[in-house]
Amino acid sequence: MCGFNGIYAFNNTFCEPQKFDVLRDTLKFRGPDEGGTFSDEKVLLGHRRLAIIDLASGLQPMWDSTQKIIIAFNGEIYNFLDLREELITLGVSFSTNSDTEVILEAYKTWGIVECLKKLEGMFAFALWDTTRQELFVARDRYGEKPLYYTQSEQGLYFGSELKALKEFYDSEKISKRALNLYFSLTYIPAPYTIYEDVFKLEAGSYLKVSENKVKQHFYYNALTEFEEANKDQIQSYDEAKKELHQLLFDSIKQRMISEVPLGSFLSGGIDSSIVSAIMAKVSPTPIKTFSIGFKEKAYDESERAALVAKHIGSEHTLHVLDHHDLLTVVDDTIAYFDEPFGDSSAIPSMMVAKKAKEKVTVVLTGDCADELFGGYEKYLAGYYASKYSKVPSIVRKPFESIVNIVPHNNRTNQKLRQVKKVIKSAKLNESERYQSLCSLGFNNQEKDKLLLEDLNVDSDIQRYFNEKSGDELSKTFYSDLKLVLEGDMLTKVDRACMINSLEARVPFLDSKIVHFSARLPHQFKIQGTNKKKILKETFADLLPPETMAFSKKGFGLPLRLWFQTELKDELLNLLDPQKIDQQGFLNTNYIQKILKEHFNNEENHSSKLWLLFIFQKWLKNNQLEN
Repeated sequence: MCGFNGIYAFNNTFCEPQKFDVLRDTLKFRGPDEGGTFSDEKVLLGHRRLAIIDLASGLQPMWDSTQKIIIAFNGEIYNFLDLREELITLGVSFSTNSDTEVILEAYKTWGIVECLKKLEGMFAFALWDTTRQELFVARDRYGEKPLYYTQSEQGLYFGSELKALKEFYDSEKISKRALNLYFSLTYIPAPYTIYEDVFKLEAGSYLKVSENKVKQHFYYNALTEFEEANKDQIQSYDEAKKELHQLLFDSIKQRMISEVPLGSFLSGGIDSSIVSAIMAKVSPTPIKTFSIGFKEKAYDESERAALVAKHIGSEHTLHVLDHHDLLTVVDDTIAYFDEPFGDSSAIPSMMVAKKAKEKVTVVLTGDCADELFGGYEKYLAGYYASKYSKVPSIVRKPFESIVNIVPHNNRTNQKLRQVKKVIKSAKLNESERYQSLCSLGFNNQEKDKLLLEDLNVDSDIQRYFNEKSGDELSKTFYSDLKLVLEGDMLTKVDRACMINSLEARVPFLDSKIVHFSARLPHQFKIQGTNKKKILKETFADLLPPETMAFSKKGFGLPLRLWFQTELKDELLNLLDPQKIDQQGFLNTNYIQKILKEHFNNEENHSSKLWLLFIFQKWLKNNQLEN
């Protein structure tokens, strides 16, 4: 795992080499082992390396054998050994054992599009063909690895993180669209960033730069794949289980290739338990597993993780935290994301990555199983909405009146929020319901009161849902892959691990498993309210029986408690009316209303206050608060 930055100069005007290397070294967490730089009259490439495979000869930027093509690469290609053998049969010879050299030779042999289509892995890279004078900047199918870029009259600038581009954009030009998306979704999805003139390269695409012209191309079309896969449904449940078993075992075996110590995150949930159990099955020695526990039992899954660890015989490391421990890393975590990111589970994710790094350099995770196999409550929204709609209105109306006057407190909060979601979603059409369930921050009516310049971003949030044909669940699965995974889940995992120089690999996101999941009938994934049915039943024999009945917890934070205690003074300071008015983004009166309702226990606004807290901290960190 690594990080890189680069420049393609339109007029042969570069930044100073020393300044460029300083920007390259802002990526040192991604690549602590060594750094390298390439330059000619047109292109500058910088690279920071975290050595995982071919420790001795995988240095970058790396030349091909002809010294005509050079690459800066971040990621892992899991099928590089298969591609290497295929290329050798075509007469290609190799001087290293690295996956980086395989990309170079694949490009020379098949061209950029076929090369990208053949790569199974997580990656972003910049490849400069000095003979053709063409630069290619590419990102993997699903957006596991980040890639940012900006353009000016002087050139194209790109890098693995925003901090590597900070000299080349106007940091005071805040994107109003991105701001609206952040306060709706809690994150900013591609192609947007918080800055008006900086963009995330969309998953499955690449930039071709030639003769001072930049054009984006897509080599992977998820919509076409999902439409075709949905029409080619697997009929036999037993055959589907056999195929899933083989696919996940194969994916995990590929992702266990490493020349450095390797382990897995084991939260105690079904997904990470399955990944860890398979790793233990195929590993000749006990695997290392890592989890964090919480002294607050409402957030703790450590007993579940310990049960699985004992069952699979792993060398398990548990680090028990209280909310004071988590508070110590809040500032560093917020700062590392470079732009507002409101998924609070990034904090505990960073802590478990920090502890894992003490013993390993690579971890496998259980991420993305929920999106592929139906693990979230939101996938039952249509089911519950349909049930509730059948309740006579003479019963619904008084019930809703009672719900609206029940106060939010520690006893009622969770159930009350769930009931309110069902009531609300039952009144919406499919597209509106999807947006409502995705918008974990402020809804449109609330956002209209919060932002001084409110933009309608419905089309951005509903974009993928509406372009997909089929029923509500088919559209939801597809849109979550395109929108939620790239913008939230994969971003969180990447940053939480990279700040600790730890590489995270996601076996469920193998392209063959993604395709397979799209071919499954809904009833194979969700039966009634039984979520991830096929996943649990396929791998039940690998886990303790009681794990199948575990309810989902996830990494939660005691935000309500924090804002009543340790973070209260800082929150109120950040949301000071005079400060808010000077900034010119938010409505002071509405924020004061939220604070009053929250502290009077009229409503639980913890998640909304967290988004405001993050945004204000980001403004302060970037000296944009006045």
